[in-house]
Amino acid sequence: MKSVKAHLALILPLFAILFGAEYLIVFDRIVDNYETKLSAEYSLIVVADKALKPVDISRVDRLIDHVEPVDIDSILHRIRKETSEKNMKKIKSIMPSFYSVKLRHYPDKYTLKRLKEELLAIKGVKSVYLFEKMHDPLYEMLAFMKSNFLIFSLLMFVVGVLLILKQMYVWQLEHRERMQIMALFGAPVWLRSGVLFRLAIIDAFIALLLIVSGMFYLMKRSDLVAFLRDIDIDPQTLFHFNDIGLLAAIGFGISIFGTLVVVIRFKEEL
Repeated sequence: MKSVKAHLALILPLFAILFGAEYLIVFDRIVDNYETKLSAEYSLIVVADKALKPVDISRVDRLIDHVEPVDIDSILHRIRKETSEKNMKKIKSIMPSFYSVKLRHYPDKYTLKRLKEELLAIKGVKSVYLFEKMHDPLYEMLAFMKSNFLIFSLLMFVVGVLLILKQMYVWQLEHRERMQIMALFGAPVWLRSGVLFRLAIIDAFIALLLIVSGMFYLMKRSDLVAFLRDIDIDPQTLFHFNDIGLLAAIGFGISIFGTLVVVIRFKEEL
């Protein structure tokens, strides 16, 4: 029982760190996916009292991807049947020009405000419609959650590493006498500290196995898959096989680093 508690003391902090890392990766992937879709669907409308060259608008800011003139005939088509051709020509002559402006990525509200001011500075532009109220609330909420969870993950990482170091010191004390005897007989550091590295690697592997199993379980949950599809998110963004390599690097890296810290300290005490 004592041995199980000792292993859990290392496995649980590692599991918490890996869970935080994977959750942050998945959430970042979901936010990027939403931002990409938002950028593809979002556009500004520029209204000018005279015809402008699309290139003159697009060179205003590098954020602008491309500019397309809006076909006025499609706007006037609805009233064509109720208006004479003569009046239609008059209406068309005084109609402003409309331009749809696509962006490379969806910016924050401050960047949008700056872009609006730059577009309004173009000679002939009367107004710019951003439609930011249609998209800002959800995007800002996701960005806020992402930044908050990043801070929480960093705190979890620091606390987890401290707990791991504490458990490593406990194991070092348990094997101190044997390690000192091996040191007296001239055993190299890697040999007399082998038991610590072995325990650390085994527990890191168990923690990795638990987090990967948990993610595969979530991928098989039909209710979660249905929920993601309902909010227009690809369920495949939940977990990538490439994540296993990253999680393994984090888990084994922290375990080996913690062991090295304890080994170096033990070496200095001899």
